[in-house]
Amino acid sequence: MFDFLRAWKGLKIPVILLFSSLILGTFGFKIFFPEESFLRLLYMAAITLTTVGYGDILGIDQNPAAIIYTTFLMFTGMGVVLYSTSLVTAYIIEGNLRNAFSLERLRRRIKRMENHYIICGAGETGVHVIREMVAVNQSCVVIETTEEKKQEVVLEFPNVPVLVGDATTDHMLEKAGIDRARGLVAALSNDKDNLFLTVSAKMLQPRLTIVSKAIDLTMIKKLKRAGASRVVSPNYIGGMRMASEILRPHVTNFLDRMLRGTDKSIRVEEVVIPKESSLIGKKIGEVNFYDSCGINILALGRGGDHFEYNPGPDVSLGANDVLLYIGTTEQERLLENLVSK
Repeated sequence: MFDFLRAWKGLKIPVILLFSSLILGTFGFKIFFPEESFLRLLYMAAITLTTVGYGDILGIDQNPAAIIYTTFLMFTGMGVVLYSTSLVTAYIIEGNLRNAFSLERLRRRIKRMENHYIICGAGETGVHVIREMVAVNQSCVVIETTEEKKQEVVLEFPNVPVLVGDATTDHMLEKAGIDRARGLVAALSNDKDNLFLTVSAKMLQPRLTIVSKAIDLTMIKKLKRAGASRVVSPNYIGGMRMASEILRPHVTNFLDRMLRGTDKSIRVEEVVIPKESSLIGKKIGEVNFYDSCGINILALGRGGDHFEYNPGPDVSLGANDVLLYIGTTEQERLLENLVSK
């Protein structure tokens, strides 16, 4: 959509100059030719200022004072017109160039990104995803459908690249670097769009982790079959949260502080033990995570949704096991280094 306010801000001076010159020139001719209509005087002022040379329609050559005034109007008016035209031309050209350079910088920046996340939709759900990504210093690319929404996102998250287009198309997903992405969040407002987006993304990047939003609970099974790794229903989560607030408020408060607290350095985090890790086959007690990284393992994930909570020192570690813990970003770095050795 055209931004009239921004355009007026850039073109205000040349428009006022041109309008003022035309009106003053018209009223100047009125002094010498009071019997002429305003329309004919306006026309004479216009052809004088633009120097188109249509000829004298008022009989100025019969009035010496009018000749002097017209000569003065030609020189001064031509200067105003040329100056105003140059301002308008500069605004148009510089604006287009600025947009072109901005898009090129955005394209190059995204092209350099790896292991990033693609957030499709920055609405009531997506904006919270972006906020958390920024809080934990994870790189992400946002795809939105309108320029207005893009400006809102850029205003709140100036360092997050935002693309404008249809996130369900292969072209936009490729522009967002889906071939190098770690994961994708399908947070579009329509369940059918999220379903189509999931299918498209999975076809382009079969190993991609996809988390999709679902308004209708019946869509959860379809989204998972389409390739979504996880499906989140805001209505279901909201209901569970309300129940937890009244049944176990202190637990809820604790989890909130760990997941969404103002202290961005402490989070409930996870790390996956790679296949080549030297920790494979060792027992948790042998590794002694607390002495090495300053953390305790809260849970050990194995095989999808199965978790062993508060694993004891005799529990052995295996490839692709998921370690859940509470820690700072520095402790996260130490743990990642430990499991990758």
